[in-house]
Amino acid sequence: MPNTIYSSLLHIVLLFTLISCQTEKGNEEPFQILECLDVDSVTSDFPVSFSFIQTGRQQIIAYYNKTRNLTVASHLLSEKNWQYKVLPTRVGWDSHNSITMTLDRDSCIHISGNMHNDSMTYFISQKPLDVASLKKVFPLVDARDELSSTYPGFTKLSSGELVFSYRKGGSGNGITISNIYDEKSKSFKRLTDKPLFDGLNRMSAYASGPRRGPDGLFHVIWLWRNTPACETNHHLSYARSRDLVHWENAFGERFDLPITPESRAYDVDPTPPGGGMINGAFCLFFDAENKPLIAYMKYDENGNNQLYLAQKNQEKWQCTQLTHWHYRWEFSGPGSISFEIRILGANVKENKLATLAYLHKEEGEGVLTIDLETRAVIKDEKVSATKKQAAYPAELMQVEHKMEGMNVHWMKKLNPDNDAEFYALRWETLGKRRFYEAPEVPVKPAAMKMYKIKRVH
Repeated sequence: MPNTIYSSLLHIVLLFTLISCQTEKGNEEPFQILECLDVDSVTSDFPVSFSFIQTGRQQIIAYYNKTRNLTVASHLLSEKNWQYKVLPTRVGWDSHNSITMTLDRDSCIHISGNMHNDSMTYFISQKPLDVASLKKVFPLVDARDELSSTYPGFTKLSSGELVFSYRKGGSGNGITISNIYDEKSKSFKRLTDKPLFDGLNRMSAYASGPRRGPDGLFHVIWLWRNTPACETNHHLSYARSRDLVHWENAFGERFDLPITPESRAYDVDPTPPGGGMINGAFCLFFDAENKPLIAYMKYDENGNNQLYLAQKNQEKWQCTQLTHWHYRWEFSGPGSISFEIRILGANVKENKLATLAYLHKEEGEGVLTIDLETRAVIKDEKVSATKKQAAYPAELMQVEHKMEGMNVHWMKKLNPDNDAEFYALRWETLGKRRFYEAPEVPVKPAAMKMYKIKRVH
């Protein structure tokens, strides 16, 4: 009898605890899932960047499907069914083969991707917003410059004209070519006679941008890299332009293209190869007066990885060490690597304080608060697991795939009809594969779904 009473009491306590936890969780959950649409099954054995655009009330997604083919899916927000176009190119196992997509001024779709030192892969729709009419275009301008292409990217001028850039060649011998598109003739021509970057057959530029800043100018930062080995990154640099044709350094000095390794006037921090700089760990942002700031990583005098802030004054760039970590991530070699330290983003508040978010293998996730007048770190706040998951519903942060090591990926767009709602594209993959062979054990494709989500508080 006592055992029965004890079991009943224990059951009541556990039930009360479960209800309390559910109530507490319900109170904390700031989201409500309004709708879930299945999009497709996608390759999940390695991560690679997909592309998602939303125009008016139409959504268009470019991705690699379960058979590894580049695929485009489109639908109206008022409809549940998707329209698909499978394009004639298949991805291997290389995270470099990202997909980029945009619209021209006639709302025709432009897509490029699946290139890592490969022949140009480019598609244009023959009708506005019509995925069924996508056709391959080759060459864009000159086939001789399009047989070894990597890192495609789109930029739009203030007129809306579409500029497409890519690297010709490989690490150690690459140049950056920019083409401009004309809707009337439906053709490209060179934006400039000379490339933006030319490594002079000695190196390549690994850039972030160009992108338009709050001052209306285009800004780009880059590292030079001598070989495919990532430890050979060096010389953090910066340039700006009003039209992507005429370029100057941060102090208004103009120079003819191309920008080369000998163009020292663009230097921000001339750290040499092996100094701990790496593309993927730098970030351009702007202060309240629209002046550029650059957060980046390199080794300190003791050989440990640290975060730095580059801030320009009237005469030069001032580079300040922000962190004092006792950890060395000694990255090296070619291929896509898994980062042990990341810069997640940065912004500036009106009171001349900057925040810099980071992820560190030993230190965890945190946010630095920086006084821009003194360049001193006044706070290093760690981010809790609960706060990290606050961007999406908690239930969607849980991995569904059965294979160990899977990660959740997101792409997000606001609902044009309701500021409190957004659309979130979700899928799962394994982590980065450094080299490009197929996995020993086949990985089951993952479901890609589109969620409509409302923030309730």
